[in-house]
Amino acid sequence: MKNRSLAFKLIASFLILLLFILTSAIYSILMNNKTQGYADDVANNWFPSVDSVAKLSNTFANYSRRNLAILTYYAFQQQNKLKKEFLDQHESWKMEMTALIEKHKKQLISSPEEKILIDLVDKIWAQYIDSVNEDKNLLAKNPGAAFERYQTETLKIAVTMSKALTELGKFNYDGGVSSSTKGNSLTAITNITMTSIVIASIVISLIILQLILKSTNSISQAVTNLKKQSVSTSKIAGELKSSSQSLSDSVTEQAASIHETSAAINEITSMVNRTAENAKESTNVAKSASGKAEEGQKTMLRLVQAMETIQESSGQLQNIAVIINQINSKTAVINDIVSKTELLSLNASIESARAGEHGKGFAVVAEEVGNLAKVSGKSAQEIQELITKSQEQVNSILNLTKDRVTEGKQVTTEAQQSFLQISDDISNMSNVIQQISEATREQEIGVRQISTAMSQIDKATRNSQVAVNTTSDSSNNLVEQSNKLDSTAKDIEILIKGKVMEDSQR
Repeated sequence: MKNRSLAFKLIASFLILLLFILTSAIYSILMNNKTQGYADDVANNWFPSVDSVAKLSNTFANYSRRNLAILTYYAFQQQNKLKKEFLDQHESWKMEMTALIEKHKKQLISSPEEKILIDLVDKIWAQYIDSVNEDKNLLAKNPGAAFERYQTETLKIAVTMSKALTELGKFNYDGGVSSSTKGNSLTAITNITMTSIVIASIVISLIILQLILKSTNSISQAVTNLKKQSVSTSKIAGELKSSSQSLSDSVTEQAASIHETSAAINEITSMVNRTAENAKESTNVAKSASGKAEEGQKTMLRLVQAMETIQESSGQLQNIAVIINQINSKTAVINDIVSKTELLSLNASIESARAGEHGKGFAVVAEEVGNLAKVSGKSAQEIQELITKSQEQVNSILNLTKDRVTEGKQVTTEAQQSFLQISDDISNMSNVIQQISEATREQEIGVRQISTAMSQIDKATRNSQVAVNTTSDSSNNLVEQSNKLDSTAKDIEILIKGKVMEDSQR
């Protein structure tokens, strides 16, 4: 609703108010018609019915009393005192009673319940007439018996008739009271509803008034702001005109500077071209050095492989030392066997000496075995000494070779790492030179673009000069339009407020 126009808000508010007024009018008409219906029902149905029942009750009472009086005259032998008018009145009440019942049945029945009650009255009335006629027939023969019959039978029917009439009267009276109560309730509801509608209409009217005041204030504020903006626009237009002149002077100076800048850029372009050629030559040299470094790296790799082969040969010498150790161990075993053989030879000599003549041959053999064992032991000892010396010499040579191989391998590894570092440095240098070359080419492209841009700037500067002149003309038009805007704002303010506020009152 905030974004709706003022016209929409006012039309919507008046339509709502009109809807309330139409609703209240239609509701009032409907309720008045309904209330009038209840009033008509009371006036045309219930009250006439109550009046009819009252007439029935009164007529029946007169008829029954007149009937009792006639019986009393006959019972006391005074029937000669009965006048013709008295009897005619009695008969007229009978006909009136019948006519009233028929009229009520035809015109005043409003519900099935009332029809049942009036039919009951009609039925009892017929019974009563029949009983009265029998009483009359009995009067000529036996007045006392007729009077007695009246008291025992006819009077009971009269009492029943009175009760039926009372019930019928009560029914119509209650119906009238109920209809009147409904009418009063409906009137009260209508009054409350109409009061609520009036209050709602007043509230809506106040809302519409508030809306109009709020919208008017908003429009007034907008007009005030519009006037302020028109003044600001006028000032801005003047400043814009002054700025246009300054800009024109600046553009002229800028054009001269652009010519000087273009000449400097041409010199920079020449220097960048020479730098690009030098970077290209440096790249070729770096690539050649990188190739040589790779060849040296391959040579060092072969040297490392040769040192590893020497290290493997050193390992084989170490295996020979292990074999010599094993031979030394076997020689020790031989020495142990020689010692045990000498001991056995000695024991054999002792045993052969004990045997005497029988052991002489065995003694000779034992002696030879002992001599052989001594010779074997001596040889084994000499072999062990040679093996020990050989082992010492092999271990000495092996340790010396191992140290030299380790040192050579370490030097080779360091040399290989140096070549790798050199190769990496050459590669990095080649990459850097390549990047310099690429950067130089990019600078060359950039300088060309700058040169092109400067040409475009020169062209744009000339266009700016034209635009500045156009802007100056536009600023003059803006001042004129600002004055028209201020005049329009004053016209709107007169339309809203009815007068133009002075600047001192804003």
